[in-house]
Amino acid sequence: LYAMLHNLHLVPEGRYRKSAAVVGEVMAKYHPHGDSSIYDAMVRMAQSFSLRMPLVDGHGNFGSLDGDPAAAMRYTEVKLRALAMRLLEELKQKTVHHRANYDGTLEEPVVLPARFPNLLVNGTTGIAVGMATNIPPHNLAEVIDACVALIDNPDLNTADLCAFVKGPDFPVGGTLLTPQEDLIKIYDRGEGPIRVRGDYQVDPESRGTLLIISSIPYAVNKAQLIESIAEHIIAHKVPQLLDVRDESTEDIRIVLELKRGAEPEVAMAYLYKHTALESLFHVNMTCLVPTDNPEIGNPQKLNLKSLLRHFLDFRMEVVTKRLQYQLEQIRRRIHILEGFERIFDELDEAIRIIRASEGKADAAVKLMARFFLDEIQVDAILETKLYRLARLEINAIRQELAELRSEEERLFQLLGEAHLRWELVRSELLEIKLEYADPRRTRLEGPVKVVTFDPNAYIVTEEAYVIVTRDGWIKRQKSFSDVSSIRIREGDSVGWIYPSTTRHTVAFFTNLGSAYVLRVDELQSTTGYGEPVQRHFQFADQERVVGVLCFDPRCLPAPAEPLSPHPAAETGPGPTTEGAASTEAPEPLEPLESLEEGAAEDAGILGVAITRAGKGLRFPIDAHREKSTRTGRRFMRLDDAIKDDAVMGVLPTSGDEYVSLVTEGRRATLFPVSDLNVLRGAGKGVTAIKLQEDDRVLAYQLARGEKEGLVVETNRGRSVTINARTYHSSRRGGRGTEIIRQGSIKLLPAAPVVVRREEGET
Repeated sequence: LYAMLHNLHLVPEGRYRKSAAVVGEVMAKYHPHGDSSIYDAMVRMAQSFSLRMPLVDGHGNFGSLDGDPAAAMRYTEVKLRALAMRLLEELKQKTVHHRANYDGTLEEPVVLPARFPNLLVNGTTGIAVGMATNIPPHNLAEVIDACVALIDNPDLNTADLCAFVKGPDFPVGGTLLTPQEDLIKIYDRGEGPIRVRGDYQVDPESRGTLLIISSIPYAVNKAQLIESIAEHIIAHKVPQLLDVRDESTEDIRIVLELKRGAEPEVAMAYLYKHTALESLFHVNMTCLVPTDNPEIGNPQKLNLKSLLRHFLDFRMEVVTKRLQYQLEQIRRRIHILEGFERIFDELDEAIRIIRASEGKADAAVKLMARFFLDEIQVDAILETKLYRLARLEINAIRQELAELRSEEERLFQLLGEAHLRWELVRSELLEIKLEYADPRRTRLEGPVKVVTFDPNAYIVTEEAYVIVTRDGWIKRQKSFSDVSSIRIREGDSVGWIYPSTTRHTVAFFTNLGSAYVLRVDELQSTTGYGEPVQRHFQFADQERVVGVLCFDPRCLPAPAEPLSPHPAAETGPGPTTEGAASTEAPEPLEPLESLEEGAAEDAGILGVAITRAGKGLRFPIDAHREKSTRTGRRFMRLDDAIKDDAVMGVLPTSGDEYVSLVTEGRRATLFPVSDLNVLRGAGKGVTAIKLQEDDRVLAYQLARGEKEGLVVETNRGRSVTINARTYHSSRRGGRGTEIIRQGSIKLLPAAPVVVRREEGET
């Protein structure tokens, strides 16, 4: 700004000059660094969307709200705006301290003698070593009103000043949502977050089918905002909206096409939550405060009153220096005019002295001796043309002399009375307000009552099948003919198929005791392979899915009365298989450490989990109904003493089943599922089967009726079903029954869990 006025004289009423000329002048004389930083600073001062009151009048492309850069400096042209002159016009009156430029050949001002508090009006953003500042722009009229109020009553506090400065006034408009009491605290502390959102209205000519966004938060890139809105619409996350387009010219106009009959408040509630259409501006009023050394500022975090007080004190200092300079100039002029007045009556004699002199110096000496003049007066007389000494000119000089003496008296009185100078500061501020102030652009509403954000309101309800493979690949399909027609990766197999809708959730239980929950609408809709579940969550090494539950009511069992367990000592004969089978009575049950008595019945539908170490528990699956974070939730803790411990699977139970369980050591047990404790928190559970040191659980299954149970195959190819018909039910915690004495057993390939939409049966 200084170079534009002092060096190039680019005043508002003058012509434009190329930006390259300004940048070159600044770089050559004041700022010996890169040209890009100089040009960027000047461009910002010309952007009406960056500064509340732009200081540079730019001609050409100076960028846009979409993040488009300005044209090269060789194409654009600039000159000063009228308001910028109010920052600069007192420079020639010795009002501020000057310092040498970088090479000591010129001088430059340390600060500008601003007639209005530009720091608050236009705001600023910057960083330095170990500190930063972020001051929002404000309305010029409100800031000046606060300054005037502080002049009238210096005892006002920040809360009183906030009656005038009601909050930031951003150049792009928007609405402030921060309550007034919170704004007062922010201005009192000098820091804090201010919530701002863009404005919208329903286009009255569209019969309720178009929403018009007319403002956006400050410093938000409009193009990126529109792109973000479009991505949400394409992903069907805002079913109320069909399309978005930008119809902005000089004013912001973002058009949202609304589905007929949809509620605009619901759509906007989603956009406010998930896009930059509502954002925070973090106020940090760190400033450089004057010190005894005029070239060094001390960084301090100021509140509103301190900031205005510093400006007014500075303004008082500037006005005092200006008046002193004006008084000095007037007295100098009066002194010269008094010399003219003194020789007027003896003008002919003065002319004779000059004609008889041998030169200017000789004439000056003789005139000073004859008329009692000093060098300044004589020099002015000798430089004056004779025709100006006519009677008419002398009368004009005498009139000017009278006016200057009156002005001298006024200035002397102003300099002698501080309250008169404060009145002058006050009147000059009000003059700026009258000439340049405009209405507030950012609306003040405080907390706005909006539709409560409900994620379910933005989900398109669709029927779908949730398909999960044994290797943890997930997807959803609208339909399938049979399991074999489902496309999966080579070597993988379908593990679970559940009917559901996009509004329900699905839980994935892993071998490490964690549950991860997604909404069905977040699953990839495809007839291809789908995607790995790890893409949505942070799985640990070797973590894999061992159980899947869908929370669609069609996929969950109805709670039923638990079976009464058989007496602990009751065991049946061993099965007739290869080799002699042996049986052992179970040990007494461990003390229960679960819910209070009667609480298990209130826990809703339960899930069953059993580990390789032989521990088991039941847990309320409703605790995992809601969507989880990427790290999931714990439902069971493993035994740290056993390195290969893992959850074997998670199955829902209605309470009337048996647990059919087989170990790698060829032992089997069958006990009522109600024997397992119900734990609300993540625990290790209780002993389902007591294992030898080198034995581990191979698999388990929940069975109803005397014929159902887990099926294993011996090394001789014989199938054995662990059911109540062959293995009488006992109590949990026993060593189980030996299936065969020699040889080995293995599991048959697990059939997928399939629930059909029509029948609703597994």
